[in-house]
Amino acid sequence: MALSYDILVRVGGGLAAVYLLLSLFNVHWLTRARAVASLLIGVVLVGWVGWPLVRPEDPLGAICLVDNMINPGELLILCGLAFASGLTAYIVSWPKGSMTAPLAAPAGLAVWVFASGDMRILLLTNSSIVERQKVYAILCWEGFFWLILVAAGLLGVLAGWLFQSRGQKVDSVKKLTVAMKPFDVLISVVVTVAVVWFLIGILAQDVRQADAKLGYVIGQPGKGQIAFAACLSFLAAGYAVTHFFKTSYIIPTVCVAIVVFIAMRYTASPATLEQMTQYWPVAYVFRSICGVLPIQMVAFGALGAFTGYQFAKNTSNTPKQV
Repeated sequence: MALSYDILVRVGGGLAAVYLLLSLFNVHWLTRARAVASLLIGVVLVGWVGWPLVRPEDPLGAICLVDNMINPGELLILCGLAFASGLTAYIVSWPKGSMTAPLAAPAGLAVWVFASGDMRILLLTNSSIVERQKVYAILCWEGFFWLILVAAGLLGVLAGWLFQSRGQKVDSVKKLTVAMKPFDVLISVVVTVAVVWFLIGILAQDVRQADAKLGYVIGQPGKGQIAFAACLSFLAAGYAVTHFFKTSYIIPTVCVAIVVFIAMRYTASPATLEQMTQYWPVAYVFRSICGVLPIQMVAFGALGAFTGYQFAKNTSNTPKQV
């Protein structure tokens, strides 16, 4: 699947439409405009400009590190694009860049998701038990790889502080950083993983089939359903840990990679892998969360985590944030 203008318009328009609905959560129209601008900057700088560096050789292939290795030079360029998207979004969203600019880099990754294949396509070319073991062994750690680009985008946001006066800079730091206690961080990680695991299992649904050993298996969820499930699950987790434990959105964002690791290890257990390989086609997965590629989880998980954080911060204040 190629990256066409149609995909750019649909992804950009879809993300923008979601954030235009923020008025339902007492979000000022100017903040919504800044959020949409940040999303569109990421769509263009990361999604469109960075596409040639991550495009799979197979037009229908999935973006992952199994068959499409990204060399250090390409990673450096992608990090530069993510950094530029965060910085540009921060400047465009002046003087409230910290409230919307972190959305830019994940929005770019979302474009790549809809321009490439899914887990089903990946397993079609890696159908044996040995090949699947290799696939899951790589996917376990891949979430941390894509988080590098999200982190580069956040560094661009941090660089935006250089454009502020000293007083404004200190105020922004206080908004972006929270004094977190170790216990609160630990419990936030546990809550995030539990909430996401539970909600994705409910929200990312397809046809279910009974299995004598596994109980049931589920059809591969579509990319739109995965986007909805991952974003809403991490939004709920981000809101919960911010509201109840006063932690930063950084915690649920990092948990994206932890969820990916657990899901891939979960589905790669010998008994599960043998049963799935022998008796079920690649259109079925052990559980719906096991059919989510790392880049899909990172893109929409990071968007959801930051949005949940902002919802929690916004609902704790009576006036609208402008």
